[in-house]
Amino acid sequence: MKKIAVGLIAVFGLTMLQPAQAEESKSIVIIDTAVDTSLPELQGKVIYEVCLMEELRCPNKKSFMEGPGSATLPAAQLYAGGFEHGTFMSLVAVKTNPNIKIVFIRIFPMDKNGNVAHAAANANSTVKQALDWTIQNKTKFNIVAVSASLGQVTRKTGAGYCSINRTDAGLILSIASLKTIGVASVFATGNNGNKTKINYPSCLPDSIAVASVGPRGNTESYNNDAPELDFYSLGRHELSNINVSGTSAATAAFASYWAKTYTGSYQMTYDYLKSIATTSDTNKLNSVVDILK
Repeated sequence: MKKIAVGLIAVFGLTMLQPAQAEESKSIVIIDTAVDTSLPELQGKVIYEVCLMEELRCPNKKSFMEGPGSATLPAAQLYAGGFEHGTFMSLVAVKTNPNIKIVFIRIFPMDKNGNVAHAAANANSTVKQALDWTIQNKTKFNIVAVSASLGQVTRKTGAGYCSINRTDAGLILSIASLKTIGVASVFATGNNGNKTKINYPSCLPDSIAVASVGPRGNTESYNNDAPELDFYSLGRHELSNINVSGTSAATAAFASYWAKTYTGSYQMTYDYLKSIATTSDTNKLNSVVDILK
């Protein structure tokens, strides 16, 4: 079972685990479209850039690139082509935890018209490569969480809608490996208003599936919701020049808050967040984490 029952959390919560002092060097990986590192709010926050593509579309004209410029695009091209999502997620992460450091992995290529190619970034192999890079570089960048505000609506129905098959196996193994080394893989549940299933890969074992609540703690009607959901987190954020909302923003906020409250291990951090969470207004088996504390 992926979930921990609220009743058990109430019992274990009596110990009231306290988060360890957050080190300013803790970082999260954001897997997304691209990032505008020229923004003042992101100065010194994006500490490393990576590009992973199924096709030869990184800035160096290859399928892999790392270092400065790997995940950035010229501002005019970034916003005109629909690549701004990654920038917004980075801003949400910084707003949630001003001490956060971000390793940004771009996996969304550009089509022939200069627009973001969403479908090409949803391949299991690309997401797996990003997670495997995180495993290899966890210690170097002191990574404690991965934020991936992406996913696909599963077309399967029934209790086994997120069933494991050969194409899932590698991704499942990477998520499990990250958990073993203390890194949370945080995925968005999706914004389709489905109350019986959540997006892939948030439904996979060992992923942390996050949906959205408003500033007053009310769960949003657009959330995908199912027993595989782990947490609700704040999904509405007022940034300097735009307001963003959705399970994507909730995911970035949760991953950043995870780093802020990291207790020294994956399980201790998960249990601590469960212990301080409140019960959601729509799904009594899931927990709302107040990142505004």
